[in-house]
Amino acid sequence: MCEGSAPVRIGLTGESAYQRTAHDHNKWEKDIMRQLLRIALTCMVLALCGCSSGTAPEQPQKLPSFTLSPSEKAALEAYCKNILNVESLADKAVKLAKDEAINVIKGGEGSITLASLTDKAKNESLRAVESLAQASIPEALPAEVKNLLKDGKSDLIAAYTAHAESFEAIKRFIADKSPMALLEYRNKSSQAQELLSRATSKLDQVMRASEASQQQ
Repeated sequence: MCEGSAPVRIGLTGESAYQRTAHDHNKWEKDIMRQLLRIALTCMVLALCGCSSGTAPEQPQKLPSFTLSPSEKAALEAYCKNILNVESLADKAVKLAKDEAINVIKGGEGSITLASLTDKAKNESLRAVESLAQASIPEALPAEVKNLLKDGKSDLIAAYTAHAESFEAIKRFIADKSPMALLEYRNKSSQAQELLSRATSKLDQVMRASEASQQQ
């Protein structure tokens, strides 16, 4: 060492400074990750609250005029009533589970566990799929009407299948708190809503056309 030069201290002091620098860097990285996760969860919550996927709505099909006999009209009304009953039972469970999911994701606490609600909603959705698959479209109806009812039925089956898959994604979120599970829930839930809207539109077209034909 040259005469007159200050001694260089290597040891605890230098190691402590390095550790502090590494600690500050790790803390900065964790803060950034927390902010990114918070932003992602906020975007997902907003999506769960009703944002659509942006798909253009399907243009309604114009039905030609048709005339139904009293028995055919009764069969059509019975079919539509059966479909609406299936929807009503499933939708109650779906709404409860979705409301609780949004509440828990936002940090709230529910009086009933989210897991039990999602299980019930999933089971009701699958039960709706089975009931819809067994529903028979009246054979005596005009071909255009039967095709529209068939398309609406297919949309409903796909919608409740998507609902069941969305609640399975929420169960995975409960287990591991994965943002990707929330994203899958959002996608499946949006898909189900679009399919339900399409199916309802088709059923409404048939019923309106039936009523208009009876008035002519």
